[in-house]
Amino acid sequence: MTSKNKWLMALAGMTLQLSIGSIYAYSVWIKPIELLNGWDAHQLKFAFSLAICFLGLTAAFMGKFVHRVGPKKAGLLGALFFGIGLAGAGLANSIGSLPMFYLFYGVISGIGLGFGYITPVSVVVQWFPDKPGFASGLVIMSFAAGSILASQIISPITASLGVPGTFYALAATYALLMALASLYLAVPAVSTGYVDDHAGGADVSVSELLKDVRFYGLWLMLFFNTTCGIALIAVAAPMAKQVIHISEAGAIVFVGIIGLFNGLGRLIWSSVSDKIGRWSTFMCFYIIGTICFLLLTQTTNAFMFQAAVFIIISCYGGAFATIPAFIKDIYGADKMGSVLGYVLIAWSAAAFTGPWLITLSDNYSMIFYLFAGILAFTAIMAFSLKGRLAKGH
Repeated sequence: MTSKNKWLMALAGMTLQLSIGSIYAYSVWIKPIELLNGWDAHQLKFAFSLAICFLGLTAAFMGKFVHRVGPKKAGLLGALFFGIGLAGAGLANSIGSLPMFYLFYGVISGIGLGFGYITPVSVVVQWFPDKPGFASGLVIMSFAAGSILASQIISPITASLGVPGTFYALAATYALLMALASLYLAVPAVSTGYVDDHAGGADVSVSELLKDVRFYGLWLMLFFNTTCGIALIAVAAPMAKQVIHISEAGAIVFVGIIGLFNGLGRLIWSSVSDKIGRWSTFMCFYIIGTICFLLLTQTTNAFMFQAAVFIIISCYGGAFATIPAFIKDIYGADKMGSVLGYVLIAWSAAAFTGPWLITLSDNYSMIFYLFAGILAFTAIMAFSLKGRLAKGH
């Protein structure tokens, strides 16, 4: 184990995240699948919601399992589920079965996403004890790079191989890359003292949390922020084509840059939270998000529209990077993993709520007003809870 190279370990972790990051390019799939099988965008968004839901549930509840079986086995499980999920999605498209598509792309690949999400970060960070921020940043940015890459390759491969063939090709490629990367993963022989956010720690009972207003506050703060961000991700390509009338190629680039800002937001906002505090950082998410959604209701300028979406998505990503530290500040490091697991259920709930809300009207401006109102309400709620959410309260 001591012969492992930390840079190759980082590359292995980055490869896992690069593969699963393709989930955030999902909106690029909507048009070709719609043309092939006649499934409309509303039906197709449900598959995305399922995938994110099971990603969140796996991240929330499988941390201790991953810690127990080790990163190699956990990574291989991620490769297996993700590969089978994508291959099954291809088969579902070839025979025109929407329920099968939901099962394979939504549930099975979603579980693979969850294993691939929680496994590499904790491993890579342990190999860089002197630079944990740099190490986690490498892995997180690989997730963003994966969404950018997928958004650029799905359409040309589909034009050549068709929808089912593209799913099969991606299933084989991603599963192979994830499996090879997982075989190299290992924790250092000497403990670095790093605590895995998802590995549990001291158990906190559900009944205890259900009596704690701080838990409700954290859960709702993450839920509402995620709801608004994930709704935009789910419909990014068709939304941009409808509202600002950009080309198919322009929409694909737009989706790719969304992935970039999702990653940048995780890096930048988590660093900002170290300076101004977690509560203040979340207040920034809500205030900035409210302003940006109001701007989206008023502009058809392509640059302004895309810039506002990118800023919202940076806040979406930033919340995921900041919430573990927020929980640690309030509950302590020993309870952080357990509480984080329950708070992350908000991610799964938002995966359905956001894409559903954005289908309530064909007029995107009305939906943007709704999201602005949601974030404004959340800011008021967070302000009322400021005293209870103070560090060490």
